[in-house]
Order: sequence, then C-alpha cells, then structure tokens
Amino acid sequence: MTARRGSLRRRVAVLVAGSVAVAVVLVAVLTWLVVSSQVRASLDTALDREATRVQRLVRVDADWTGEGSEECRYAAEPACVRLVETADEVGGGTGPLRTTEAALAVARGDQPRARWTAGPVRVVAVPTRPGEAALVGVPTRQADLALARTAVALTATGGVGVVLAGLLGWAAATVGLRPVRRLDEAVRRVRDSADPHDHVDLASTSRDDELGRLAVAVDSMLVELAAADDAQRAFVADASHELRTPLTTLRTNVQLLTADRPLRPETRAALSAALGEELAAMTRTVDDLVELAGDDRPRTAELVVEDVVAAVREAVVATSRRAPGVEVRTDLPDAPVGVRVPPGRLGRLLDVVLDNAVKYGAGGAVEVRVVSATPGDGVVVVTVSDHGVGIPADERERVFDRFHRAPSARGLPGSGLGLAIAAQVVARAGGTITAEARADGGAGTTIRLVLPAG
Repeated sequence: MTARRGSLRRRVAVLVAGSVAVAVVLVAVLTWLVVSSQVRASLDTALDREATRVQRLVRVDADWTGEGSEECRYAAEPACVRLVETADEVGGGTGPLRTTEAALAVARGDQPRARWTAGPVRVVAVPTRPGEAALVGVPTRQADLALARTAVALTATGGVGVVLAGLLGWAAATVGLRPVRRLDEAVRRVRDSADPHDHVDLASTSRDDELGRLAVAVDSMLVELAAADDAQRAFVADASHELRTPLTTLRTNVQLLTADRPLRPETRAALSAALGEELAAMTRTVDDLVELAGDDRPRTAELVVEDVVAAVREAVVATSRRAPGVEVRTDLPDAPVGVRVPPGRLGRLLDVVLDNAVKYGAGGAVEVRVVSATPGDGVVVVTVSDHGVGIPADERERVFDRFHRAPSARGLPGSGLGLAIAAQVVARAGGTITAEARADGGAGTTIRLVLPAG
C-alpha cells in the first residue's frame, strides 16, 4: 500500500514538473526567437539607413568613390562602403565587401537591392548611378554579443525554472494527494481493526473537488457500515434475548416429561400441550427473524402489481378464522385497486397489521379502509383501526422497531416483530407506514399504509 502511494506521488510529481518544465523551455525558445528577430531587424534597419545616406552622398557628389571606407571597423555609423560596377568580376575586392553576383545584379538593375552576411559583417547592395552599386556593411559584433548574453540569461532562467518545476511538482503531489493518504490510512485502520466505528471524520474537509467528494463518500460509507454493524449486533442480542425465554420453558417441560418421577395423565397432557405451543411460538419467532434479516431497501425492479382489495378480503377471512369473536368491518372500493409491492408480500403485510389490531384491540371491532389513488397522487392508502388501549404519542414511531413493545402491550403475548415485518415490506415497496390516533378521537390506534399505486 505504501509503495503504491509513493509511486502515485512520484507519477503526479513527474507529470506536474514535466508540464511546467516544458512550458518554461517553450517560453525560453519563443523569447529567444523574438529577441533574435528584433535584434536582426534592428541591425537591418540601421544598415538600410546607412545605405540610404550613401546613395544620397554618391548622387550629390559625382566624384565620390568611397575610397578609404572599405574597412568595417565601427559597430554603427559610419558604415563601411565600397562601389562596384557591372564590369567588375565576382570575388573582386578585399575584406567582407567583396563583389558578389547579387551585387552585380543590383548594379545592372536586375533587382532593387540585396542583403547577405559576410562573416562578422552584414552587407546590403543598393543602386547608385547607372551601372553602379554601393556595398554598405555594418559589423554584427554588438548584435551577436547581445544575442549571446540573451541566450545565457534564458538558459540560466530556464534551468532555474526546471528546478523550481521539480520542486513545485513534488509539493503539488504531496499536498494534492494528502486527502488520498488520509483515505488510505482510514481504510487500512478500519481493515486492521475490523471496526467501522474506528475512522476519521473525512467529511470535515473543505475541498469541493473530486478528492473532497471522494473523502465525503468514504466517510459516509464508513458511517453506514458502522450503523449496519450496530443494527446487526442489536438484532443478534435481541433475538438471543427473545429466544432465551421459550428455550428455558422448553427445557423445563422436557425435563419434567423425561423425569423418572411418574406424572398423572392430565399433567403429562398439559405439559405436552404447553410444549407444542412453545415449539409453535418459537417456530414463528424464528421465521420472523429470518424474514427480518433480509434487506429492507426499496427495489423498484422487483415490485409487482397486486389487487389490494382482493388481498384485504382474503386477509379479513383469515383473521376471522383465527379470531372468530372479533368483528372486522371493511370499507372497500367496488373495483380492483392495484398497488406495487414485493412479490407475494401483500398478504403477509395485511395479515400482520390485522393480527396486531386484533391482538391489541381489546376484543373490539377492527375497521379496514382502502382509499383509491387520485389522479396525480400515485399512492393507495390502507388504514386499519382498532378500539384498544392505543399507543402513546412518544411510542408511535418506535413500535416499528424490532422487538419493541409499548408498555401497555407488554403483558400480552407476542415477540414484537409483527409491525417490524410490516415496516420492512412497506419499505421494500417504497411506501410509508405510520401509527396514529383514531381520526374520530376514540380509544385505539390506526395503522396507515401508503403504497405506490400500480
């Protein structure tokens, strides 16, 4: 892990340093080209100015021959001058102002002027009198010296720039990858401790970029992992506690049935019946635990459309068989009403809610009502109301927690898993479930199911 982090930092440092170094070199080269062009242009301008002066001088003084000015000694004015005629031969003369074919072409009038460099001298040929041209030269020593100094300065500056680019690249890689290093340390610490609670608060970073959002995402993931781990531990602890009592009862009854002491037939029958009831209750509890162990996140792709009206009628018939002394009243639409629910879970949801109403309804009537979806609403509301002791306002949200039972219901049989199962089914469907006081203000509780319309 450390080697990989260092390798990434080196790659980022090299990338940043290389980019800055290339930019520095390009700027130096462009600067050299611009300066060189300007210096050469300035030299040619000075040369043209001297050539114009010589042209005027020759045209004014017909006897001027330019003798004695052929040696190019001065960096500026006066320039060195030599006159050539069309009869001269190529290569004639001495020094840098030798006769060239270009100079003879200017003397003949074939071209207006010509420029070239002869060693350390810049030369221009301009026409003077018919059949004659003047060669005017200016030494390039000062221009060459200026360009040499410029090249040295640009090379030194470029070298310093490359070194600074390397330092800047390393600093940028170190500072830029600091959130990644913190992520790495946090993930490795969680991996080593196997405890998602052991993490740093990466969400406190103020970076509003990809690394900052990645840090926030990892921190949120660790928080969710910690919450899931807490929920799992609490679920195991609650399940163990819930199963401990029936296991103790089963063990006691089994010990009594298998003891050497003889039992009266009616006692043995009572113990056998109690044993069967405890086994059935434990089986239901285990089935509920297995059902609750599933994922309760909404999964729209797995939902199917079922008729809630038909499902309510079936659930009411089943409830009447289990509790023949309880009246169940219904207020249902005549036409089918479709809702989107997990496959095969609508009947289980209604059975759980109706059983809860019957169990805590103090023997009173239970009302079931289905409200069809209105245009643009997109939901179907199912309410189940009882006439029992009701649920205190501060307990209405907690009744959907696993194994939670309101104080008024703790004396009644049950494991406290029914409404938790209902809440899980509704959550998978993407709906909501709430416990409310009765709308008419009477005693009892109303369980409101809001399901997406099909």
